[in-house]
Amino acid sequence: RDSPTARLRPDPGPPMLLRLPSGVEFFLDGLIVETILLNLRAGDLARVCASCRSLCMPSQAAAHRALLELLSRLQCSTLRDLERGSWIVQLAKWEDVVSDNVVWLQAERSATVLRSKDGKLLVNSCTDLSGSGHGAKMHHRPPLYVPDSINGYASFEFDGSSVLKTSPFAEPLPQPITLMVVARAQGDTTLIDALGPSSSRFELCHGYPSGWHPSPEICMTASGHDAAPKHSLRGSTRGMGEWHIYTAVFNTKRSEIYIDGHCEATGKNVGTNHLDGLSIGCDHNGIFFLIGSIAEVRLFKDNLPMAQRIQIEASLAKRYDLPYSVARDLPTPPRSRVSSLNCNPRPSRVSLRTATSEL
Repeated sequence: RDSPTARLRPDPGPPMLLRLPSGVEFFLDGLIVETILLNLRAGDLARVCASCRSLCMPSQAAAHRALLELLSRLQCSTLRDLERGSWIVQLAKWEDVVSDNVVWLQAERSATVLRSKDGKLLVNSCTDLSGSGHGAKMHHRPPLYVPDSINGYASFEFDGSSVLKTSPFAEPLPQPITLMVVARAQGDTTLIDALGPSSSRFELCHGYPSGWHPSPEICMTASGHDAAPKHSLRGSTRGMGEWHIYTAVFNTKRSEIYIDGHCEATGKNVGTNHLDGLSIGCDHNGIFFLIGSIAEVRLFKDNLPMAQRIQIEASLAKRYDLPYSVARDLPTPPRSRVSSLNCNPRPSRVSLRTATSEL
C-alpha cells in the first residue's frame, strides 16, 4: 500500500519522448526534465529549444517560473503591455538587470544594523541586497532610522550632517550607469555623489543653480573634481521636501533624468567621470549635505532598457504609494539647445492606480 507521504507527491506524468536532430529518440521522466530545466539560465534554455523541439514548451514553462521567482526577489511586478518576446527572451532581459545591479540599499529593518541613543534609532550600516557586497556604513554621523516614514515603510533621515558610505568598488565603474533613488530633499542639497575627497564628481543633487534659489532644480553631473562642474543636466523638479522616484542615467552626451517616471531632461553631456563608490547624503567633498530622507537606492552598471526601467520605477511607486507617470517611449534628444532641458511639456500627474493598474 502507498503511504500518505507517497500519495502527496506530485504525479510525474508519463515519460517524455525526446527526439534529437540526429534522429535519436529516448524517453525521460517528466520530473527529471523539469528539475534540469529549472536550473538553467535563459541562454541555456534557448539552446535546449534549438536542439530539441520536444523540450521547447517545457523550457518556456521553466523560464516563466524562473522569471516569476526573479521578479519576486527584485520586488518588481510586470506591466502587461511592456512584456515583449517569449518567456525565455524576457527572462534573459531580467537576468541582465540582476547582473547589472551592483548596489541595492533599502531601509528595511532586516537589512540594517541599528543602535539606540536618547530614544532614537541610529543607522550603523545597511546591507547590500544586490549581493555585490557594497553595503553602506555610517560616516562620522549616522542618519536616523524612521520606521513608519512612507506608506508604512522605513527610511533613513538625514539632518544635514549625517552620511552613509558604501564600500569602494573593486574598479571604478564607467558610464553608462543608472541610479534610482526614492527620496525627499529640501533646499540646495546633495542626494548622492562619489565616494570621497579623492574621487571624481558623480553627483545627483538639487544644486548648481544658474541664479540663487532656496530650492534649486534637480541636477546630475559627472564632471570635474573640486571646482564647479563644466557639464551637467538639469531637470525642473525642485527640492521642496516631497517624495520622488529619481532616476539618473549617466551616459555622457546621452544622459537622462526621470522624476516619477517622467523624463525631465535629456541629450546633454554630464561629463565622463567614473564612479568609485557612493556617498549617500552628501557630496564627495563633504560640503553639501542632504536635508531629507532616503528609502531606497538602486545602482545599475548600464543604461537599463526602457521596459525594465519603467517596471522597476512603477513597482517602487506602488510600494511607496507615490504618483507615477508611465513614460512609454525613450526621449528623443531635441535639436534646439534652448529646449534641451525638457523632453516634453510635463503632463499632469496621474495616480498610481491609473498609471499602473496592471501591476
